Amino acid sequence: MPERPDLDYAIPRLDEALRGATIASAELHKPPVLRLAVPGSLHDALAGATITAVSRRLHFVCFALQIEPAIDLIIAPMLAGTLAVHPKGQGTRRDRAFTVHLQDGRELRYRDNVQMGKVYVIPKGKVELIPGFQKVGIDVLDDKAFTLEAFTELARKRRDQVKVFLLDKGALDSLGNAYADEVLFAAGIHPKTFVRKLDDEELERLHRAIFEVLRTATAEIASRGPATDEKIRDFLKVRNRHKQPCSVCGTPIRKAGVRGFDAFFCPHCQPETRKSGIVRW
Repeated sequence: MPERPDLDYAIPRLDEALRGATIASAELHKPPVLRLAVPGSLHDALAGATITAVSRRLHFVCFALQIEPAIDLIIAPMLAGTLAVHPKGQGTRRDRAFTVHLQDGRELRYRDNVQMGKVYVIPKGKVELIPGFQKVGIDVLDDKAFTLEAFTELARKRRDQVKVFLLDKGALDSLGNAYADEVLFAAGIHPKTFVRKLDDEELERLHRAIFEVLRTATAEIASRGPATDEKIRDFLKVRNRHKQPCSVCGTPIRKAGVRGFDAFFCPHCQPETRKSGIVRW
């Protein structure tokens, strides 16, 4: 999915491109992605709406609309979804799932080749209709809120594995799969370590790594200036580098399963703290 650094780069650019634009029509290409919770068709709901703002909540992209009756358009890109604004007809692709046609001739395209993402059209404010939308954890890039004390207090209540904890958006806003791996590598912590086994020094390293990894990634993406639908991952140190040498020690990167997620790690820089349940490829 687009992760926090991707969204922090893309959302302001989408907002700048779309603020004040009026929707002429909407077109659904992949029906499984749509969750329509208002009467009528998708076109009936969105045609004539003016986009007043684009914002982020967790990994959701939220489009504030001015229209009566009042509705919200919220997109959860999930694993493979991307958003970009294009001139009409330029670069059409088979993975397009949803298109908003604007009155000025441009198109907002949501692409999703695996159709795991969701496009929600709901009555304004009825966010309880969207799974996972309501509970938001501490903003990990807010240095006033995301203090070591606040992070430690959260961690001391956990009984799960550290990667699962990092991916809980109700606790932390927010990390995805790729950057959770990068954070754990930077902190030197194995992804299967139980949070309750982390000592104060390890929690301090983890807290620092979250902030530094995400800040560095955000700056790296911004420096390259990609299109909003381009995901840049080539600078990551462990994610998707299975069997490649670790950039620090040269040990081959390994891959493990963690409660339904995959995790990439260096077995030398991130030593195991429990022997059972380790699944490798």
